[in-house]
Amino acid sequence: MDTQLKKGVLGMCILQQIADQEIYGYEIMKLIQHEFPDIYEGSIYAVLRRLAADGCAETVLRPSDTGPMRKYYHITKVGQQLLNDTLLEWRQLREGVKQLGIE
Repeated sequence: MDTQLKKGVLGMCILQQIADQEIYGYEIMKLIQHEFPDIYEGSIYAVLRRLAADGCAETVLRPSDTGPMRKYYHITKVGQQLLNDTLLEWRQLREGVKQLGIE
């Protein structure tokens, strides 16, 4: 898959995960890699850092039952707006491709 396309889709998928629930990085990585095994774990964490730096995600440290503190991610209002905009673009793209006979 094209690197830029993958980067955009990855960001959208990660935003959706943190919109659905407060979740820590390793859980996000497992969910994403289950669907996209060829995505490098470092790419996932890079997107998480970028989303946090851009104000789309916030983090909070919480204790873990099995080890060190975990960094949990949740979506911000800015992130929710970005997700909404991205999903709209994604749906329009999918519909356009479908109209051209590609499923």
